[in-house]
Amino acid sequence: MSIIRRATGSLLSIALFSVAATTFSEDADAQSASAVIPQNATARSYGNAWDCDAGYRKDGDTCSAISFPENAYLTDTSYGSGWACERGFFAVGLKCVAIELPANAHMLNKSYPPGWRCNRGYTAIADDCVAVTVPKNGYLDDNPVRPGWNCERGYRKVDDQCAQIKVPKNGYLSERGYGTGWKCDRGYDAEQGSCKVVEIPDNAYLSDDGDRWQCAREYQRQGEICALR
Repeated sequence: MSIIRRATGSLLSIALFSVAATTFSEDADAQSASAVIPQNATARSYGNAWDCDAGYRKDGDTCSAISFPENAYLTDTSYGSGWACERGFFAVGLKCVAIELPANAHMLNKSYPPGWRCNRGYTAIADDCVAVTVPKNGYLDDNPVRPGWNCERGYRKVDDQCAQIKVPKNGYLSERGYGTGWKCDRGYDAEQGSCKVVEIPDNAYLSDDGDRWQCAREYQRQGEICALR
C-alpha cells in the first residue's frame, strides 16, 4: 500500500509540474508578444509598455503619423488634435486661417479669434480699432470693462462726460468708484446729500466707523437714549 501511495504522489507531482510549466510558458509567450514595439515608438523604462514618438499617435498596436495643416506645428501632446496654428493664424476646423489685423492693432499669442487687440488709445468696434475720445477731466484706461477711459479723481462718469463730484461741508472724496463719491468726516453722518453731526446722548460714545453712536457698557439703547440694563 505504501508503494502505491508513493507512486500516486509522484504522478500527481509530475502532473502539477507539467501544468505549471505550461502556464509559465504561456505567460512568457504573452509577455514576449506584448513586448513587441511597433515602428515610430519607444519602449518605456519600466514594464513592457511603449509610447509613440513625437509626431505620431497610438492607433491600436501601431503608431500613425499626425497630419496637420499648412501654417501649423506639432504640439507633442497626447490629447486634442496634436497640432496648433502658428502665430498670425487661428484654427477653423482642420485649417489654419490667417488673422486679418486691422489698423492700430497688434497680434496676440492666441489660437482663437479674433487673435488681435487694439493698441492703447483705441477700442474694438466690430472688426476695426477706433480711437478713444477722452472727455475733459478724463484719462485713457486699459480696463476692458470701461470704454477705454476713466475720470480723474474728483469726477465721475455721467454719459460720455466727467462730472465734478460735489463734496458737502464736513465731507471728503472717497476712493470708491461707485456711490456718491464722497464720505463724511468722523462724527458726521450722510443725510440727503449733506453731512449731519452725530448727536451723542449721555452714556454713549462714537462708534469705530465714526458715523453713529452706541451705548456704553451696562447700558442699552432705548430710542435715542442709553438706559441702564
